[in-house]
This record gives sequence, C-alpha cells and structure tokens, in this order.
Amino acid sequence: EAVVNYLSLLGWSPKDDSEVMGVEEIIERFDLPQINRANARFDAEKMHWINYEHLRKLSQPRYRKLAAQAGVPLDGHDNEYVANALATCQEKVKQISELPAFCAFYFSDEFPMDAAFGEKAETQESLELLGKLRTTYAALGEFNAENLESELKKIAENMGVKVRLLVQPARFACTGQKVGPSLYHLMEVLGREKVLRRFDRVLGGA
Repeated sequence: EAVVNYLSLLGWSPKDDSEVMGVEEIIERFDLPQINRANARFDAEKMHWINYEHLRKLSQPRYRKLAAQAGVPLDGHDNEYVANALATCQEKVKQISELPAFCAFYFSDEFPMDAAFGEKAETQESLELLGKLRTTYAALGEFNAENLESELKKIAENMGVKVRLLVQPARFACTGQKVGPSLYHLMEVLGREKVLRRFDRVLGGA
C-alpha cells in the first residue's frame, strides 16, 4: 500500500496536497487534470517516510501478521503480551524488516547485546544505582510505566545524579540496546519477574 501510495504521487497530488492515503482513497481521488507535466523525481527517503506512516496506522491484527512474516518469533507467547509488546514498537519502527531485531528482547532472554553501549552503561556508579533500583522495583506496588518512571527519577533526585545513570544500565539489562521502545513501557510489558531477572544478570556479571 505504501509503495502504491508513493508511486501515485509521482507527477500527481490531490488538491489538498494530502500525501498518506490508502489505495481506495487514491482511486476515489485520482484526477487526470491534476497530473503535473514536469518530469517526476523518485525520492527513496520520501517513500520510506510514507511507508512508516502506513505502518503506524495499521490495525493491530495486520501489524501482528506482518511481524510474524518478518520473522518475529511470536509462538509461545499469549495474545495480550504480544499485542502490548508490538504496540510499543509500532510508533518507532520505520520498516517492518527492522522489527525482529528491534523487539528481540521481548521474545527471548538470549538477545543481542551492544558491547559499546554496555561499556557506557555498566560503570561502577551506574551498577550501584541499578542495584538500588532493583530493590525499589522488587518492593513496588503496581508495576506500571508511571510508577516505574516515578521511582527511577526519585532515586536519581535523592542520589543527586542524572537520570541517564539509571536509565542506561536499566535499558542495557532489559534490551541490550541503546535504542528501543520507551524504557518504562517496555519494562511494564516485560513484567516485574523478567525485569528483576535481567537486572540480576547484569549485576551478577559486574
């Protein structure tokens, strides 16, 4: 749909200059007199942007189907967990082919670890802070994104340190990567048991 959408705009545009449209809308609105006489210019970057806009707007069932076709190992995980995990990725991933690597940490405990990021995230100071965060999260009442963020920032404030000194080791422990979904939301999806286990894996290897 995104490719058809982009190709339809090579030499034509609707009167209101809309760009992201479904196939049915394009068929309904296409107007021969609006075709530009100048030569069309193919812009790969623009096509990728339109593709991203289409991905963001896909229904959850369709996004899940594309995720499975792309190689995301969804089998063995309940529907609610899969839906919540993919929901944190849909606004971030620009091409469906990037999704398996982007969300690998959700579906296996053996996910790729960015060694360069690990060196920055696993300083002695950061690991000590991660230990405090682990204690706090273990005793936390409701394990949701709002509480996770609030408690992390509270520790940073009480210790007089920047938030990133807690965010980096927590993200590395949970995902192994510098870039990914919102830390607090992905931890909520993973759940307390899995988050604490991943914290312990990093703390135990320090």
